[in-house]
Amino acid sequence: MSRATLLLAACLALFDGGVASAANFTVDKHVSIMRHGVRPPTNSRKLAIYQRNDWPFWDVADGMLTTHGAAVTQRLATWQVAMLRQKGLVPTEGCPTAGNVFAWGNGAVQRTLDTGNVLLENMFPGCGLTVGHNETKYIDPLYDTASTPYGAVDPEKASKAILEAAGGDLNALKAKAEPLMKELDAITECEGKSNPCSMVNRPWTIDVAPAKGAIPAIVSVKGPIADAGTLVELFMLEYANGFPMRQVAFGKLKGADDIIRLSALRQMKYDIGNRVPYLAARDASSFFNQVLLSLAQEPGKRSDDQPGPPNARFVLFMASDTQQAEVAAMLGIHWHIPPYLDDETPPNGALTFERLHDDKGRAYVRLGFTAPTLDQIRSASHLNAASPPVQADIAVPGCESESINGACPLDRFLQIARATLDMDAVIDQDYRPPIR
Repeated sequence: MSRATLLLAACLALFDGGVASAANFTVDKHVSIMRHGVRPPTNSRKLAIYQRNDWPFWDVADGMLTTHGAAVTQRLATWQVAMLRQKGLVPTEGCPTAGNVFAWGNGAVQRTLDTGNVLLENMFPGCGLTVGHNETKYIDPLYDTASTPYGAVDPEKASKAILEAAGGDLNALKAKAEPLMKELDAITECEGKSNPCSMVNRPWTIDVAPAKGAIPAIVSVKGPIADAGTLVELFMLEYANGFPMRQVAFGKLKGADDIIRLSALRQMKYDIGNRVPYLAARDASSFFNQVLLSLAQEPGKRSDDQPGPPNARFVLFMASDTQQAEVAAMLGIHWHIPPYLDDETPPNGALTFERLHDDKGRAYVRLGFTAPTLDQIRSASHLNAASPPVQADIAVPGCESESINGACPLDRFLQIARATLDMDAVIDQDYRPPIR
């Protein structure tokens, strides 16, 4: 099914919102895959290739949650807890019942843990809720399975899948990207055929880094599109962090509209990277399987009777845009959240899965995407019912004929979703605290 058709289906589901309430759906569980808050570059040394060196100064180390990012997360917490209260998932005041809120993050990516802890503390102040994680410093196999032997890719299959996603070769995508690449060259003062940082004049290649011992082979598109995707995201993060416009993209852009327009390059990077179904399934099947196990749990049953994370009513997976894009690729889903480009994954954005039941007891799943706007993030705006983040319902491909107002029957959704898992790349996850 095309992206346009799926987005139309999601819009129709939103239009029919009044009918959904007539169906008497009750929300049993809210599962959220949330991206961390605003961060600096993950590796600022790589910026040395550009002619410009007057980058803004960040208040934290590379890749960490910024002070401003924490403030935005605090604002989001107010809206988040009010939303859960309105759905009847947490009490109207005070701490949630023990076991009704559960959060887990990427043990190798501190910003996911920091964002989640800020969120929980401001949603439920003084309740002592924190984000759990695997004890690891380098690779968390739940979040980065492709970097372990369990999710290792076959280089030939990966290269073929990338080319297929690009339409047979990289030339058409390269031509599509060229106007924005020229604009980036002007912003970074990298114009000229002999300029080593030029986006326009360097080749695009599919690079295969061979396996080394326990480290699997890595297959990815290298060259300008990879660099451009990183650079335009950095411009978005500079804007989101509240830097003066003279420090955002070296003062060459006017505002959010320009930032969002350039982010098309990041979408192209993802289309031949994390959104390639084969690559996504090798990396994210373990992670997505945990989401499905959570949705499959019967409400009210003890979690030790069922596999997966604890059977909470609010389950928060703190993650990165990587996991959001990969799960979306596996399901073939898309979202429309203006003023962002379709399928954007902004800081603090969340891909959500709600388990519901109707008045006859039949279970359903409804998907959505929620994110503060870029200007809400930049200004750390108060988020509430009057000024909410942008929200979109998401249609599930393959469930069109059975969906009721955007909600897919649980058994049908699990059938569709489990078929996308690469079971050879699925590993177990133990959520019990480690023995010390």
